[in-house]
Amino acid sequence: MRKQKILQAAVCLFPLFAGAQTTQKPNILLILADDMRGTTIHTAGVEDTYTPCLDALAQDGTLFTNAHIMGGTSGAVSMPSRAMLMTGKYLHTLQQEGAVIPQEQKTIGEALQENGYTTFHIGKWHNDTQAFNRCFSNAKAVYFGGMYDHWNVPLFDYHEDGDYSACRPIVKEWSKSNKVEYLPGEYVYSGKHSVDIFTHEAIEFIQAHKAEAAQQPFFLSLAYMSPHDPRTMPEEYRAHYQLDSIQLPPNFLPEHPFDNGELKIRDEMLAAFPRTKEEIRQHLYDYYAMISHVDKRVGEIVSALKEAGLYDNTIIIFAGDNGLAVGQHGLMGKQSVYEHSVRVPLIIKEAGKTPATSPRRTDKLCYLIDILPTLCELTETPIPDSADGQSLLPILTKDESVRDYLYYGYRFYQRAISDGIWKLIEYNVDGTRTTQLFNLQQDPYEMYNLAGEAAQRKRIKQLRQQMSRECETTHDPVERYWE
Repeated sequence: MRKQKILQAAVCLFPLFAGAQTTQKPNILLILADDMRGTTIHTAGVEDTYTPCLDALAQDGTLFTNAHIMGGTSGAVSMPSRAMLMTGKYLHTLQQEGAVIPQEQKTIGEALQENGYTTFHIGKWHNDTQAFNRCFSNAKAVYFGGMYDHWNVPLFDYHEDGDYSACRPIVKEWSKSNKVEYLPGEYVYSGKHSVDIFTHEAIEFIQAHKAEAAQQPFFLSLAYMSPHDPRTMPEEYRAHYQLDSIQLPPNFLPEHPFDNGELKIRDEMLAAFPRTKEEIRQHLYDYYAMISHVDKRVGEIVSALKEAGLYDNTIIIFAGDNGLAVGQHGLMGKQSVYEHSVRVPLIIKEAGKTPATSPRRTDKLCYLIDILPTLCELTETPIPDSADGQSLLPILTKDESVRDYLYYGYRFYQRAISDGIWKLIEYNVDGTRTTQLFNLQQDPYEMYNLAGEAAQRKRIKQLRQQMSRECETTHDPVERYWE
């Protein structure tokens, strides 16, 4: 197995070469994973995952180890997260929890189209179809929704009229009835995994636009549905792991110690109560295998860019829409403001840069909403007035901070503030208040609550004041129960 892994890893060690400066506008490839937490890229040095292709991509770019989402206003955290990513808007300025992106909130695709880009999408889209058509000028193999069976995904191609109401006929009880029912989607590649479908279409797009990219740059958005459950993948990716060797996280708990407001949501029902080590180990085994599947396909896409001669002049961004607990703190889902749920992977590979001889990483604080203004600056595209994010160019060029604090929220139950070292979480569930204070530098798994220590009273007061300021700045309508 070791020889097999070495051979597979070699495929992902992308050749390093100096990038010539070009006057052409750079292409953009945005790859978004679903439910992939920020510590699961192997080169981050936290979890023992097998991700040689993402490691190699980080070698050519910058790995952000402190990238976060702002949380969620819906149990389906992916929906507001993707709306924030595409618009650069604060969480609490979204419409209908991100289900609808209004016209006044300009998307990445709209801004780039105005700068001469062709915009193309493949994969998951968790927001409204009108915004989808504004953002992209074409698309293929699109899944409109939150989650589905990876082996039978209902797909649409692009419709200029914005009508994605087509349904497929199916006889569910064919042995008992002739009744025809209808399910959403124009077509299904039955038996082909979603990751493989979307990767194939991305490579087809790259090959088809090899010649055109010199005249018109592209923005290719690829949104995987993996590693979101159901946790199924081609069996070959399990071979990278041994079930009995999977390490449980230090903050594994059989159950969460108090009511955080969302202990019985769908994600939390994926494992029995109380959690057992054996069941969580199985979930991690499957989760990691799904991540390795995504990793391999990302490597194939990067190879396609290289073969087409487009890699050097393409900005590549790899990110996740939210994290996932999978047993940490006794939780399974992402409906919290713990690091495992709000910290996400982020790699930015710039265009026209000489790859580094060693991985470049930064622990500077940022949100995913900062991607939109960053892409605008990298492509000399005007930043939409509607965007709230901050460009990450100072981090990329000088490793200078763009944010001093990050502010998080989950529905009306949970709020948090962090300066990257200290993190304060406040809960208000049916009138019951709970406070947590963690030193992330000494306690990255958020295991030791210091809120009860007298020596921390001044720090808690200061963080609560900052939380109130961030609440106002981000237009959060929640009652400030921590003041």
